Amino acid sequence: MSGIYIHIPFCNKRCSYCDFYLITNTSLIDKFVVNLKKEIQITSEEHNKGNFDTIFFGGGTPSLLTHYQVSDIIEHLNKYFQISSNAEITIEANPEDFLISDIADYKAAGVNRLSLGVQSFKNEELKFLTRQHTSEEAETVITKSLKHLDNINADIIYSLPDQSLEDLDFSLMKAVSLGVRHISAYTLTYEERTPLYKAYQKKLVKKNTDSMEAEMYGHVSESLTSLGFGHYEVSNFSVEGFQCMHNLKYWQYQNYIGFGPSAHSMVDGVRWNNYRDIIRYNSDLVQNKLPVENKYLLSPEQKMLEYLMLALRSTGVDLAEFEKIFKEVFMEKYKASIDELLKDNYAELSNVRFYLNGNGYALADEIVAKYF
Repeated sequence: MSGIYIHIPFCNKRCSYCDFYLITNTSLIDKFVVNLKKEIQITSEEHNKGNFDTIFFGGGTPSLLTHYQVSDIIEHLNKYFQISSNAEITIEANPEDFLISDIADYKAAGVNRLSLGVQSFKNEELKFLTRQHTSEEAETVITKSLKHLDNINADIIYSLPDQSLEDLDFSLMKAVSLGVRHISAYTLTYEERTPLYKAYQKKLVKKNTDSMEAEMYGHVSESLTSLGFGHYEVSNFSVEGFQCMHNLKYWQYQNYIGFGPSAHSMVDGVRWNNYRDIIRYNSDLVQNKLPVENKYLLSPEQKMLEYLMLALRSTGVDLAEFEKIFKEVFMEKYKASIDELLKDNYAELSNVRFYLNGNGYALADEIVAKYF
């Protein structure tokens, strides 16, 4: 099964830390939806084989689309692709959008999973992150949404300047107590070109040390796993049965197709990405051209490295699958690296899988760069 990602590049306001592609000119939404449907149709002429069982509306702020527009897009996807009748269909949303919208309408449109950009349940932290909702509003939206959907994710950002472990605990425990079954917990990152990064350069914001970030990461993992949340990817935790099936496509190296400006795709070792520019995106599609900026076939070495990077960030390397895909024995090819990671207590080995433990997760990117 494959997945579909749709990038909705609109926000009412850019948050200080965000480096995703977005624009705040929401008057372009209607035109974008028309061209998005055209992109779906043209792409299907080459990639309509196989079944798709996940659709993920990301952004940006997908909840700026009306439920009518979401329904229209889903119907269009069903027209041109083979979408499973029980597909996981996720929409990302800001809490404030559902103060005036009804999640029941989006559910009727086909959405069955909601991912809320909560980020914190402390108002002073939300203010620092330049979020547009309050803690109380996020709580209201989660409580209301759980009456219609049981599959809800809450994003939490941690390692804010001067944030204590008690502050972090407050947000984690609030999310759990409200009944969300999936939590994505991300370290605050200082991406170039963002207002947050510029403030950091001017020494207006003090970034936490690596050791403090590592301590907070370990605390997040220990706290959530002790409450029954499985730590199934570096930044993701869920009650059993509520893992994000779409994101597992990426981490398990399955095929996915992305639509919208800046979206990425990978099908059978071929990668491509769309222009990070809605003007260019719309212009190309008006001319019945796909807005693809780069397209290339991965070399065997690139494919293996990507597979390892993604697998080690999540459930680990399936030994039989690795040999089936790459015609090599993982335990032989990387014996020295495996032995060292096991000895240093960064990884575990079963009869069927090699995977990083909590210590290794905290250093996943560094481990892949050094050992593989």
